[in-house]
Amino acid sequence: MYGNIGTVAGVRRLLPGPVVDIDPMELYPALARPKPAGRPWLMINMIASADGAVAIDGTSGALSNPDDEAVFSAVRASADWIVAAASTVRAERYGLPRTRDASRRARLAAGRAERPRLAVVSASLDLDLGLPLFADQRPDDDLPVILTGSTAAPEAVARLDPVAEVVRLPSQRPQATEILAELDRLGAGVVLSEGGPSFNGQLADAGVIDELCLSVAPLVAGGASSRIVYGSMRSVPQRMRVDHLLEASGTLFVRYIRELAQPAETG
Repeated sequence: MYGNIGTVAGVRRLLPGPVVDIDPMELYPALARPKPAGRPWLMINMIASADGAVAIDGTSGALSNPDDEAVFSAVRASADWIVAAASTVRAERYGLPRTRDASRRARLAAGRAERPRLAVVSASLDLDLGLPLFADQRPDDDLPVILTGSTAAPEAVARLDPVAEVVRLPSQRPQATEILAELDRLGAGVVLSEGGPSFNGQLADAGVIDELCLSVAPLVAGGASSRIVYGSMRSVPQRMRVDHLLEASGTLFVRYIRELAQPAETG
């Protein structure tokens, strides 16, 4: 299946064997992601150090490298929509998704639009209009969608109206199932969450994580950074299975897929 895939910067597939060089942009967007009933397929993409830190000095940038950026771009090329919590958008200075030629080709080959759309989850609507996703908009850009609660202040909505589509969800604070239902309504087949950890915790509690793409950087970061999923109240762990394992420059890239419960045997 993977034998004819081109190479990018020494990325190797370790599992399943045999070990081969691989182009992440040829791999990730072509993988099957069947849409669950009533909602999109949900991916989570996160990076962590070898000791589990998701940030150094408040952002993930110090954990990354060019090979991680190549895999990150390939994972993004697999999604119709990207969703992130406002805290992550502020910390990482998000802009609107831009696609290069390789990403556009891979997306079109998989039947997707040329670029994904961006949704931001914010109960408070405390978003600086100087953020790149607002300040750097181009005439042909799709506006970001801001998903907020039912009681969002009208003046806060009005402030964002020129640069975003603000959607009030049914609950006072946006809930995971409501977020996915709205993105489903907007036509999403595959949604990619980029965190942060607390938002991932809400997704875990709702039991809607279908895929986890985890990059493990060869660093021991120390510090007090949280895990990739933080604050979850889920009492029963969600089992995942390894679909593939890649490696480049010491960074590991693991794709986990939800392990569905096996039906009970009947006698």
